[in-house]
Amino acid sequence: MRCGHSRKSAFTLVELLVVIAIIGVLIALLLPAVQQAREAARRMQCTNNLKQLGIALHMYNDTYQTLPMGVLQNHNWRVSVLPFMEQRNLYDQLDFSVDFRGDQNNANTPLLSDQAVDTFVCPSSPLDSNMNPGWNGQRYQYHHYMGVSGATDTSIGTCQRFYGYNCDNGPFSVNKKVKLAELTDGTSNTMILGEQSDRVKYTGPGVGSWPFAEGKTMSPGGYHGGWEGPGNLDGTGSQWGIMSGIVPIQYGPNATCPDQWDCGYCYINSTILASAHPGGINISLADGSVRFIPETIDLNNFKLLALKSDGQVVTFN
Repeated sequence: MRCGHSRKSAFTLVELLVVIAIIGVLIALLLPAVQQAREAARRMQCTNNLKQLGIALHMYNDTYQTLPMGVLQNHNWRVSVLPFMEQRNLYDQLDFSVDFRGDQNNANTPLLSDQAVDTFVCPSSPLDSNMNPGWNGQRYQYHHYMGVSGATDTSIGTCQRFYGYNCDNGPFSVNKKVKLAELTDGTSNTMILGEQSDRVKYTGPGVGSWPFAEGKTMSPGGYHGGWEGPGNLDGTGSQWGIMSGIVPIQYGPNATCPDQWDCGYCYINSTILASAHPGGINISLADGSVRFIPETIDLNNFKLLALKSDGQVVTFN
């Protein structure tokens, strides 16, 4: 009787390579889906941040019968809404007799240095919200959501140009209060906040050793951090000066900046709204709702969204 003899089978080199190739294809197919799911979650959190800020602005308006000033002498609207977004403790400790500049050391420094309020941060942003590009040695927070002060190139209201444009034809202004009731175009047709959470592409001449520059992109959002006011307002409410927090619409979402003095430098008041979300930015309307605005939106429509009382019909495309 012959004893049976079994031989163990093994993968051939070809079979092993086929298995590796299949795994590689599966990873290549799954990775974009995973990345898209992560971005969807980040974009949802960004949307929620804008909703919370919209609610805070409504609560402020209900309390004081007006929206906060976009920019005051030493600070901007972001400081004003802190008590309405569970940051009362921080607000009560701030010293409003001194400035909120990240290049100074004063009573506000221990409270604001290297501190970030999460609601002001878009999780999709590649930017460090407490970076020190050269004029923010205390590392005060840079914020990813700008108050909308109107639009340029319009016969409505006033626009001044110095270190970029400042306008007073939107929901926010410099040293001036605006009531929700003054948004006669309707709160559902007026943009009050816009996202500025990514670098702005720049096509102009070289920027030399400018600390915010990285190749042909600029990191706007505030000369000395995102809490500051201009510090040089006079009794008439002059709009001159370096500040942060508000922006008029001059270019479309994620547009390329052609002029460093209009939209490129970090202290420019008319920086371009931009985000790392594919294809557009999040905005908040004055009624508290949040919309995703594609970067393909007609520029005139985008400007109309920023105006508070032009009386024209707005479309979101």
